[in-house]
Amino acid sequence: MIVGTRGSNLAVVQTKKVCERLSELGVECEIKTVQSLGDVMTDRGLYEMPTIGVFVKKLDMMLLDGKIDLAVHSMKDMPSEREEGLETSAVLPRDSPYDALVSRYRLDDMPEGAVIGTSSVRRRYQFLNYVGERGVKVTIKDIRGNVDTRIAKFRRGEYDSVILAEAGFERLKLDIEYERLDRDPFVPSPRQGIIAVVARRGSKESEILKQIDDSETRIEAEVEEEVLKVIGGGCSLPVGVHATAKGGAVELAVYVAASDVRYKLEKVVLGKDYMAETRELAQKFKSYL
Repeated sequence: MIVGTRGSNLAVVQTKKVCERLSELGVECEIKTVQSLGDVMTDRGLYEMPTIGVFVKKLDMMLLDGKIDLAVHSMKDMPSEREEGLETSAVLPRDSPYDALVSRYRLDDMPEGAVIGTSSVRRRYQFLNYVGERGVKVTIKDIRGNVDTRIAKFRRGEYDSVILAEAGFERLKLDIEYERLDRDPFVPSPRQGIIAVVARRGSKESEILKQIDDSETRIEAEVEEEVLKVIGGGCSLPVGVHATAKGGAVELAVYVAASDVRYKLEKVVLGKDYMAETRELAQKFKSYL
């Protein structure tokens, strides 16, 4: 199988994880890397991009054109609305969904005027919500580039802190100190920490991939995606969603910010009809915006 992926170190490591799982089924893989629009347009924040799905669209087109057999993505980068003819055939067991703070200071010791690097609207508002409640004013400054690039900018002193996904550190096995942001109001991005594999709908490749699909991660992804669909907005809105599926129960946390001082956060345990309950909760948050 020809497997398409972005060319960053993290994207290739994620793709190799998928290939290892396929190898266990006797399937050989050839990795083909590409540059996405999001990789090229590094002069603006993600919320300023001219289109949605900037990290996946090129691979989608290659799949539809038959140039690759499957594509591997960080699922948080995938838009809810997919190209017709494609499907998410497998998700791997979830890595950490949480954000990580790489900083010269502990979160609760953040000084006045500290410069925080993130291009995520959600992370921007959550950080301002948290430090603002403690009477501290900081500066949020856009930062783009892959994990290595962002860490290098931090080490050069361009930022006092940068916020990244903990899953990236785990996958790259980076030796760097960080603080996990697992307290309120730091609800992660929908589907963060999930590696997704996309194939042509109904293809033989898709059927093979279903053998490596993780059922609990699939539930978490579907619940989080449903909230995002109802609320709308993608990367342009400060929305955090985190579902945890364990033994048939689903816990759900949803965060939406109205400003850097006002936000709504709710945590619930869903019942058997968890998708209907998810939509009902999401509607409450949609009316908040």
